[in-house]
Amino acid sequence: MLFKKNPIKRMSKIIDRLDIAIGKLLIARNVLEKLKREKQDRVLLMTAFAGMPISSRGMAIMYIESALKDLEKIRKDVDRIGNWMLKNKVSIYYSRGKQLLDHINTEITNILENPDDNINVLIKKFSLVKADIQAFLDLINPRN
Repeated sequence: MLFKKNPIKRMSKIIDRLDIAIGKLLIARNVLEKLKREKQDRVLLMTAFAGMPISSRGMAIMYIESALKDLEKIRKDVDRIGNWMLKNKVSIYYSRGKQLLDHINTEITNILENPDDNINVLIKKFSLVKADIQAFLDLINPRN
């Protein structure tokens, strides 16, 4: 059993995880932009002297992959919340909540199946998912 009472606290944690994923994408974007501005890859030089060379581009790719893995975990949590709502027959908000959860799952699946090459577009898509999750949280917790 995932939730004892309601998923509001879990949704807040999902939003926090999504904020962290967006932060990882912003770091990757900054690393790539800095690499464009400079003529040489300072990170590669510094890590090569330390004996473990890694390029700035490789580091940015690791941040992007980590953000996508976080999004996969978020999708699983959203599925669990949908199952919880179905099992507990959550009030009159069920049909609208289910529509939002289905929309969120569709967006996440599209991002994971077709990650965009442009990091700014990827950040925008993550932000849209966050807005939808926030709308769901506002729906199930109108007291905020």
